Amino acid sequence: MGKGQVGAEDLHRVLDAEVSKLASGSDWARWLDAAAVFPAYGFGNVVLINLQMPQASWVAHWRTWNKLGRRVNTTQAIRILKPVHARTTPATSLQPARGLVDHQVIGFGVSAVFDVTQTVGPPIWLPRAPVAADRSVAKGVWAAVVREAAADGFTVDVRPAGDMYEGLTDHVAKRIVIADHLDDFRAVARLVHELAHVRLHSPAALRAGLGLVRDGEDRGAEMWGGIREVEAESVAYVVLAHHGLPTGAASFEYLAEWARQVDSEDPASAIKATGARVVNVARRLIDSTDRYLKNDRTTLGPVPARPLDSAFLMPDLDGPAR
Repeated sequence: MGKGQVGAEDLHRVLDAEVSKLASGSDWARWLDAAAVFPAYGFGNVVLINLQMPQASWVAHWRTWNKLGRRVNTTQAIRILKPVHARTTPATSLQPARGLVDHQVIGFGVSAVFDVTQTVGPPIWLPRAPVAADRSVAKGVWAAVVREAAADGFTVDVRPAGDMYEGLTDHVAKRIVIADHLDDFRAVARLVHELAHVRLHSPAALRAGLGLVRDGEDRGAEMWGGIREVEAESVAYVVLAHHGLPTGAASFEYLAEWARQVDSEDPASAIKATGARVVNVARRLIDSTDRYLKNDRTTLGPVPARPLDSAFLMPDLDGPAR
């Protein structure tokens, strides 16, 4: 991509090219790690941020940094996609009555954001980063997710299971069962995994959105079993990583091959769709668990720029900031 103005089509091409490179579970885990750091961003922008500045830790528009008392000290922006909304009135309403105006995404533009290490200014307030493998955090996340399950009408039951299973979801009885032999970290990981199944893979959702039809052949039953586990495990990975909890030995090796089976000509589309589903569910859980935990906030000194990896070259996406 040449120098100059960067358009949304350029970013879409860069995104598709990057997603098409997915070759291993570690590639997917790298994006999940970024999603845990940037829960406010969609999957596509998570990939774009990670591509342009893999060491980024907090990105925002220059106006946001100004409001925080900091000034951007570089013109090399991180380019992301910005949805363009239009106000629409529901078809059932002849006039835009109060509360009946919708906002619909009609396209995408380009937005420039900057990492905190690209800014200078007074110390700023950041959420306290949880200590890795902190059991109190694990217990807090467990309690928060139990409440989330209850909001969906599901009870959580901890019971002996031997070696039969670590957890399961009964959509008919609306019950999540977690094996009682798991330690705090494995138990909360399994609970988030099962709640992801509740929100992504209910019978209604499977009927409505997971049947894959290509060339007149419905291959949903054959191909979605493995990807459902990848999606649930990915949601758990993002939520746990966000809270500094062990992510375990999750394996996502199935994803790349599955995407090629779904669409050999455009596997990136299947991967992006899966990524969007994972990030959307993880974002809701991160928001609710953050609110439940009510993390302390602590002041930090000036943030030093972290050195770039010697092998890393920032992609040529640095058109004029706007």
